[in-house]
Amino acid sequence: MNDIVVKSVRRVVDVLELFREHKAPMNATEICSFLGYPKSSANALLKSLVTLGYIAFDAQTKQYFPSLQVTKLGDWIPSMLFGSGETLTMLKDLHQQTQETVAISMANGMTMQFISVIQGTYPINLSVSEGFNVPIFTTAVGIAQLATRPDSDIRDLIKRANRKERNPRKRLKLPSVMDEIESARSKGFAEAYDRVIPDTGAIAMALPVSMLDRALVVAVSGLSERIRRNEEKIIRQMRQVIWQYGQTQEDSR
Repeated sequence: MNDIVVKSVRRVVDVLELFREHKAPMNATEICSFLGYPKSSANALLKSLVTLGYIAFDAQTKQYFPSLQVTKLGDWIPSMLFGSGETLTMLKDLHQQTQETVAISMANGMTMQFISVIQGTYPINLSVSEGFNVPIFTTAVGIAQLATRPDSDIRDLIKRANRKERNPRKRLKLPSVMDEIESARSKGFAEAYDRVIPDTGAIAMALPVSMLDRALVVAVSGLSERIRRNEEKIIRQMRQVIWQYGQTQEDSR
């Protein structure tokens, strides 16, 4: 069910992510070595990015480095997703209370993408990074997000997913998916254990609709045994911080 990625687009993203990882200027040889690209292809790509203004080139050192133009591409996004900062404050409060890995995710096609993560402080915890994607139909964060959508949208999404799935045994069954969604709507949260990552569990709740008119989802995740043992307490803590977040949102309008 993986979508095809155009090679040239993949390479542009790879270069930018390489700079994010190394946080230092690099020459073309170094970039080719890290990414395994042919030098001719890398040179053409880098020259194009320089021409467009997204990478700066130092003729003396022969090194490249992203320009501030790159930051302008997304500097407006946090305010659209997180408002003036209340959402991230809520996430920090929840992390302080639970000590588990807490994250905010958003729908991205057939997946949920983690856009803000604070790692748990237990010796053994769930380690995920921002940008990590998980299936939308078989995870707590996905079910919590789907529970905010009209049934007609969910049915359409399931049809699209099943059209892409060649193995009939792996195709989604509408009744079972809707049962989970209705349960999440009734309880106000979704929980899942030992699904995407073995021995881990998660409890997820949708936040009030963001400026993008789509629900973000906050989740508390960790070892299955620990999450199960503390499930009632975690749910109370999540409801409390989300209620406080909602009050803050109301006051700011």
